[in-house]
Amino acid sequence: MKALDDVTAINQAAFDSAARDGRDTVTGLLPWSAGALPAAGVLTVLGLRPRLAEFC
Repeated sequence: MKALDDVTAINQAAFDSAARDGRDTVTGLLPWSAGALPAAGVLTVLGLRPRLAEFC
């Protein structure tokens, strides 16, 4: 039973480390993503406006 507990502890530590690393990565990218989304929307509208004007 001790061997199973040891393996479980090793896997739990690896999982906790991976979850922490992933959370740190997402937290670092979140401000950039929040700024990039509106910028992409504005650029899309500016690019489509002349094309839509051709049909009106």
